[in-house]
Amino acid sequence: MASHLTEKESNSVIDQKRFAFLELLLIWEGRIQPKHLAQQFELGEKLAKHVIQKYKNLYPENIQYHGASDSYQAGLNMLAQFTNGTLQEYMQYMANTETVSSLELPNRNLQPALVRPILQAIREKLRLKIGYASVSNPNFVERVIQPHHLVFDGMRWHVRGYCENNQGYRDFVLSRFQPDTPAQLLDGADQFDIQDEVWHNLLNVEFMPDPRLDENRARIIALDYDMPLTSHGYRKTQQVRQALLMYWVQRMGLNQYHNNPQAQQIILTPECDQALKEYLPS
Repeated sequence: MASHLTEKESNSVIDQKRFAFLELLLIWEGRIQPKHLAQQFELGEKLAKHVIQKYKNLYPENIQYHGASDSYQAGLNMLAQFTNGTLQEYMQYMANTETVSSLELPNRNLQPALVRPILQAIREKLRLKIGYASVSNPNFVERVIQPHHLVFDGMRWHVRGYCENNQGYRDFVLSRFQPDTPAQLLDGADQFDIQDEVWHNLLNVEFMPDPRLDENRARIIALDYDMPLTSHGYRKTQQVRQALLMYWVQRMGLNQYHNNPQAQQIILTPECDQALKEYLPS
């Protein structure tokens, strides 16, 4: 039987969304007024004031009223409770408003009817029959997969799972599933993410400013990527799943080498480049 939220639980979820928005404005804009909440959530101003006061009662150190501007401002020692406080989260709320604009990428036309059985198969650990086409085989071929994660690489959605046809774990681009034939749920899976060694292998990827850049330009690139200065120069290390390494390298523009260092900007450190050769296509 499907579970339903109680009224108290539903109100709590609503409060959390409102509090998260409130915190993001405090962090990134430095203040919030009731009208901001009212506009975002289509509330009356009286209810918006009540939401802010409720948050203030719970976390008085995070927010203080500023009479001169008739607004609430972030406390000096504010600790966010409902958000990570990242710029990306703020952008998600504020995308395409009068202050923030986002870059629209091509629509992959992913329909709910396509995604629902995949999510169900992941949640309930089921096998899934699909029609799938690839660049190497452009005709739709029936496959049985055992999916364990949906993955977004910054451009496209993938399904990671076990492919019974290939007898191994693979990535499947969601937009290459046969659109006019819904995926068919089958019986229980017997291959799970814990067995996907490539998924669980975390690699340390270290990159640096292109050494052809002069010192000032290298410093600017380091600022762009929040690279600390080490005894070997500017370096940054990030953990990446082996299964996602190729997508990460492509998104960072490290899969090609530009003759112009200002176009290249960053490269893998020589040591890292050597260490990752076995994991990347030649």
